[in-house]
Amino acid sequence: MKNRIIVVFSILFLLFTQPVYARRLYYAEEFYLYVMNLYYTNAPLERNIRFMQWALEAPFDNPVKSLALIKTEEDYERYKSLFKMHVCLLIIDSYMQLGRRFDKENVYFFNLWYADRLKKSFTIAQYYYRVGLNYWEETKKHAGTSADIPGRISIDEWEDELYLIQEGDLDYEAIIESRLEELSVRINQVDTYLARFENPVK
Repeated sequence: MKNRIIVVFSILFLLFTQPVYARRLYYAEEFYLYVMNLYYTNAPLERNIRFMQWALEAPFDNPVKSLALIKTEEDYERYKSLFKMHVCLLIIDSYMQLGRRFDKENVYFFNLWYADRLKKSFTIAQYYYRVGLNYWEETKKHAGTSADIPGRISIDEWEDELYLIQEGDLDYEAIIESRLEELSVRINQVDTYLARFENPVK
């Protein structure tokens, strides 16, 4: 009886402690079933990024199951490139959210009491911003492909994003580079403070 209880407990433990949706995606569109679009803690954000990265590699489902109304081959091609552009934008935004969690707009003198921790936090923020920036070139590539295909699909949000990118009103490179420059100033503040203790004035 005792052994049976242990076996049953072990099975239940395995069933209810395995990560949900641990498998890769069969089709690109499936990522919408899993991705959360609100602000969450680091782990769910990183999980979302992983699913979106898989979505960029996964094949598309039959046009009948597309997220947009597809009537022609041109619609389908435009849909696929806009889909990838949109997913890249979501990945960038997620990395920026992660970066902001480790960033700080201002460094006041009393913050410098925790200079070591600040330096580590800023370094992590810098990493996330730079990784996000890596996806901007891919975003522009898919935006360019979409723009070359005539027509308009039924997802206004994606079409609006394309318009903003084409007009230069949405430029994550400029946004992230600006954040990195500001962050560099804060890192220098912390480094200057820490250097006072490594090389004290005699």
